[in-house]
Amino acid sequence: MRVLIIRAGALGDTLMLMPAISHLCKKAETVLIGRSPGIDYLKPYVDYCMDIEGSGWHGLFMKGPEKHTGLLFPEPDNVVAFVEDTEGTITKNLKAWFPEASINVFPVFPIDNKDIHMALYMGQCLEAAGLPVDARRSFEDSLEHPVMAVRASLKREDRIVLHPGSGSVDKNYPPVLWLELIGRLKRSYKGRKKRIVIVLGPAEEDLRFFFKDQIDERVVELAFCIEKDKLVTLLRKAGVYIGHDSGITHLAAMMGTPVIALFKKSSPEQWAPPGPDVKIIRGKEGRPATTLCDEILRFLEARG
Repeated sequence: MRVLIIRAGALGDTLMLMPAISHLCKKAETVLIGRSPGIDYLKPYVDYCMDIEGSGWHGLFMKGPEKHTGLLFPEPDNVVAFVEDTEGTITKNLKAWFPEASINVFPVFPIDNKDIHMALYMGQCLEAAGLPVDARRSFEDSLEHPVMAVRASLKREDRIVLHPGSGSVDKNYPPVLWLELIGRLKRSYKGRKKRIVIVLGPAEEDLRFFFKDQIDERVVELAFCIEKDKLVTLLRKAGVYIGHDSGITHLAAMMGTPVIALFKKSSPEQWAPPGPDVKIIRGKEGRPATTLCDEILRFLEARG
């Protein structure tokens, strides 16, 4: 069976496919169409990836396009697309492009059950499309085992990785909270070789300048826009990772890295990072930074 999955979302949205894909790829040839950087991290786990921004795929959203001629893979037996298609244009085009395939189009996000976890929702959609996926089992497995395999040669280090950003400012606690957390971590681990690394992405340029002015880079490393392989190695070797509800947080959790995920406005029931070692700390806007840091430090101290 050859399966084509279309999911054009941000990093975290795309990664939510990983629990189901980890089961599906053992039973079917899998092609993933999406956007970078999400597809870049899933490439090792599928047979082929294509960027939807590439040549030809724009026709999927147009009325009456010609058949796609830029495909670099054989015709699929089953197509599953997570798209908004209120006018039916995408469904019509997929049927025209792949006349022999079973076409299944699902909403990007669940409509009837908004509290269902996104990874479980996507697995259920693949299962409903007739694919060899046990949605519930694949999701539960992702909570017990890393779905993004860790090379045994990489050992955990005494390194704390912080990601004070995300794809939405509404999810973020203010930078002053992170400054307080950094100060308290330094005091807690004084005399012990615990390195602190702040990771920032391209959308967090303002945070980069803020932290450069506030921290001593001889003590706290600032990693801005590091390339994919370096980020993967950093997360895999981290002793603990602390971040908001973000794609990088999901990535760290799926690798098996110990994760503390800070949720402010988004729903942990729907977006909690799948992983075997994840601590969710829920908060709300206006919660004092001191109390949030207290909870983080208590958890770290309990871990030893």
